[in-house]
Amino acid sequence: MDLLEEKVSSVKERLKAEFLADSRPWVVTFSGGKDSTAVLHLTIEMLLEMKKEGTPQNKKLYVVSSDTGVEMPLIEDYVADKLDQIRNFAKKEHLDIEVTKLSPKVTESFWTLLIGKGYPSPNQTFRWCTDRMKIRPATYFLKKLTDQNRSILMLLGVRSDESASRAASIEKRNDNHRGFSMHPDIPNAFVYSPIKDWSNAEVWTFLSTHPAPWGRHDDMMQLYDKGSGEGDCNIALNPQSQSCGKTRFGCWVCTVVSQDKSMANMLKNPEDMWMQPLHEFRNLLEVYRNDPSKRQPRRRNGQKSIGPFKLSTRKELLEKLLSTERDLHKELAGKTLISDEEIVQIQEEWLNDGDFFESAIKIAKKYGRDVAYNSVKAFNEDEQEFISALCEQNGINKELIDYLMQCEHSYRHHTIRYKVFQEFETIIERFAKGQLNEV
Repeated sequence: MDLLEEKVSSVKERLKAEFLADSRPWVVTFSGGKDSTAVLHLTIEMLLEMKKEGTPQNKKLYVVSSDTGVEMPLIEDYVADKLDQIRNFAKKEHLDIEVTKLSPKVTESFWTLLIGKGYPSPNQTFRWCTDRMKIRPATYFLKKLTDQNRSILMLLGVRSDESASRAASIEKRNDNHRGFSMHPDIPNAFVYSPIKDWSNAEVWTFLSTHPAPWGRHDDMMQLYDKGSGEGDCNIALNPQSQSCGKTRFGCWVCTVVSQDKSMANMLKNPEDMWMQPLHEFRNLLEVYRNDPSKRQPRRRNGQKSIGPFKLSTRKELLEKLLSTERDLHKELAGKTLISDEEIVQIQEEWLNDGDFFESAIKIAKKYGRDVAYNSVKAFNEDEQEFISALCEQNGINKELIDYLMQCEHSYRHHTIRYKVFQEFETIIERFAKGQLNEV
């Protein structure tokens, strides 16, 4: 038996012993990447061996995956397909496995925060996306599960070999006598990393030489090949070659990194070039974030500084997003880039900024999205028609009235309101010069 097979056997024996040691349920976090796939693969093989031995499964295994709503379409499809395969396999084999996909609340989704509230696209110093789209949904689910069962054990596909920072993080953990560490935020939730000592080469060799219980791994390897641009993920054929294991797939809108290398490499493949408009939109978000003219000159708390995206910028981004969705209708195969619920929530956020003309709903309908919306705060159709007619009769630009109303609305909670008149003057002056924009 070679060293890798010894590791595989050792991990499964350890998993089996820990699984039978108590009744707390297990949670495997599954991203679709190689490490979480390897952990899930080993865990399910362990359950199958127990079944073959006649050992009853004494607790449920939860397979949990995060859906941010802005994952690269190819990755979104891949993960959804894998989750379906795992569900069907568990049902066929009568394994007590529950597969769950977690999503952020609509009030905390990427598009609600960026286009609705005007959050600038994330960067290293303001990385608001990970917490709201991944950590919070997972924490809510895990806390609920822990409360129901007193304690849970999470199996993570993290390895010391990934990076120096990951190795340092693992080293800092204060493991108990069973090799588990406490979850930093969830009481009575423990963490175990069964392949933390595996090398990158060992993970790829394992996946290359061991068929997945629920299907296959070669489609995952093809995705890594595309994302790396190297085409050598199947290093079992050449263990001395440099692996593409450091390839990172994520959200197609990610501006935390200066360059989305995985998307750039994907676009080198003729069959994936259709995603070019998504890449261009992502680059536009980065440009707008760094352009002060696209952002308010003050923060939400009134502090003078570069603030959120202006409402005019947010309207522009929503229009661009929906036009991109329309142009990629065939390639998206019925999927949308933004949900109806998010569009409604965006309209609610815009209403808080003084947009009483239901601009988000109108933009959506312009691009074929029939979004159901009814607000008691926004102007109804009769009121909108009345204001439009009034503006037309008096030769007043309705957009000017819209900006003035937004400005006045932004001061609704201020006890001292003299500045609103100064801003009125600025808006009217800029309008007269053909430079109408938000203040």
